[in-house]
Amino acid sequence: MKALKRIKFFVKENKDTVVAVGILLFFSLVAFLASFPLFAIALLVAGVGYCAYLYYRFNVKYRNAPVDSEDAMASLTVDVLTKLGLPIVMVSADDSITWYNRAFSDNKEYFGSVKYGQSCKELCGGAISHASLKKIKGQYDIKVGGKVFSVHPVEVSTMGTNYYLAIFVDASDKAQLESLLKNRNIVVGYAAVDNAAEISSYLQDSYRSMVAKAYSELHNWVTGMDGIVREYDRDKYIIFVDEENFAPNINKKFDILEKINNAVAGDSNRLTLSMSFARMQGSLTEKEAAAKSALDYAFQRGGAQVIVKTETGSTSYGGQIKAMERTTKIKSRVTADKLKELMLSATNIIVMGHKNIDVDAIAASCAVARFAMELQKPINIVINATDKALEPALELIGGLEEYENVFVDNVRGQELLGPDSLVVIVDVSNPVIFEAVDIYKNAQNVAIIDHHVQTNEFEVTPLLQYIDPTASSASELMCEILEQALPRSVLKSGEAELLYAGIMLDTQKLTRNLGVRTFGAAMYLRLDAKMLARAQGLFKPDIREYTKQAVFRKNTVLYKDCIGISYYDGDVLLENHLMASIAADGMLGISSVKASFALCTVGSNVHISGRSDGSINVALILEKLGGGGRFEAAATVMKETTMRQARERLNLAIDEHFNEKNGTGGIL
Repeated sequence: MKALKRIKFFVKENKDTVVAVGILLFFSLVAFLASFPLFAIALLVAGVGYCAYLYYRFNVKYRNAPVDSEDAMASLTVDVLTKLGLPIVMVSADDSITWYNRAFSDNKEYFGSVKYGQSCKELCGGAISHASLKKIKGQYDIKVGGKVFSVHPVEVSTMGTNYYLAIFVDASDKAQLESLLKNRNIVVGYAAVDNAAEISSYLQDSYRSMVAKAYSELHNWVTGMDGIVREYDRDKYIIFVDEENFAPNINKKFDILEKINNAVAGDSNRLTLSMSFARMQGSLTEKEAAAKSALDYAFQRGGAQVIVKTETGSTSYGGQIKAMERTTKIKSRVTADKLKELMLSATNIIVMGHKNIDVDAIAASCAVARFAMELQKPINIVINATDKALEPALELIGGLEEYENVFVDNVRGQELLGPDSLVVIVDVSNPVIFEAVDIYKNAQNVAIIDHHVQTNEFEVTPLLQYIDPTASSASELMCEILEQALPRSVLKSGEAELLYAGIMLDTQKLTRNLGVRTFGAAMYLRLDAKMLARAQGLFKPDIREYTKQAVFRKNTVLYKDCIGISYYDGDVLLENHLMASIAADGMLGISSVKASFALCTVGSNVHISGRSDGSINVALILEKLGGGGRFEAAATVMKETTMRQARERLNLAIDEHFNEKNGTGGIL
């Protein structure tokens, strides 16, 4: 067999010589037939002798030379692949196994017993197929029998048929190393006392001892993870910890917050800490910046919580304790200066509130408009003119010529938007419920002023972001800003009445969520008796509204012995959302009710208003349904939902919230 292959190879390598000898032999035959036998014999001997000489030389060369024939190389390749220690299997286009080597068949614990013609889809949980091998560029990892293999696809062809070799390389050590490196990934964090300036002035002598107790818990927690915590500024800390040690806190929902709360509870519950962590890939510089941004996010959500930032977004933990009110006006002054700077550099200003706009949002919008007018800047407010709930509020400023062409709809707002326009958004920080979300997305310059807990990070990064959940209302925030920027005399009476009405709305007619700042805002407005009466007149219901409130009261139930839930689905008018907020406020007057939720139909959607007496965080509950707000007041809109479905989902959200707090005590 080998001799035959050698002869074939000899002929292939000496084609020209063999042809010449063949011609010589032909002429010898002719000479013999033509009666020249001696000449024919001479030619025959010469030809055969020359062939023998060449074959002898070829044999010597064949034995000593490197293998370079295609057949020999093919044979050698198969021999190498067969004896190679790496498992290899060949797959045909119909996903059948056409060949495999000894290393593959010997590894039965990983690949099982294999046979020629067997479907490759029975291997490795279906991870090996002709299509998958063809699709992959490079290599891919699979886990088989507790071991990780890197699969390297190689395309081969013979006799016009394409096959794929799957070469398996043991990558278990590599996977373990990657896991180790991931677990050793450094998580960077920040921790800080919430509203430190206000709390230190409130607690005075006991402040330092309380901070020491809180830091002791923080230090023990971090060092228990073999991490590092250092104070880089007064009552502000930076934290470094390994990912492997940090990860269990996710399942524990950062119970360190509860431990800190318990440590200071004997003195006061007012001192709280917020923390943030960058749990992501990247340099330490990138992680530090992400953690710092996340800490700001924690403050804007009301503090007393942990924000964990990853490549996919941010997750919050805690937020069960109401933050202490800020009393200084430094932030208001800085915000007023920044807002003025942005307005002066803008070609025009567009203001909007939230969908289903209320008195607080329209009042804050008008306050921004007054600021812009005093700077002689073009100003427009985007509203839904079909919302009848706006009519009483607009009547207060209806007599002012300056507002004649200020209010526009969404379409006109888009037309007014330019590259140098400034979009100011008030009383809302959740883009989902912006009055005109398209204007926000298309804007290059955005400012946001709100008193609700921030629920999402912004798609368009604001140039100015003033979010303070400790304020009673957006109207209160705008009063503080105007006080720092404009004299009271420039504020028209209708605007002042509207701002006062906005404060009344969100404080439930000055009965809840009041603070020093609320009274400071009221003093700035300087309303006389007539102005107060006009502002309070906005809350008088007409006969239809009065009737709807009766339906809300009729449909009220007590859930979990402390939550009032009522609903109205008699019609689908837009004004119903205002009726729901009034109903939610009213249920707090029922004994034993700590939180209330009022549901109503608006079009094909269900609107939910939530209220609290301060012991249950309704914002956290409605965040589970896509909404948000602040500790005592929140709302959400459930689209394309029936009233029955909405009530069921609300009950589930309440149950989930209570389960999260089960056994921890404290504020819900």
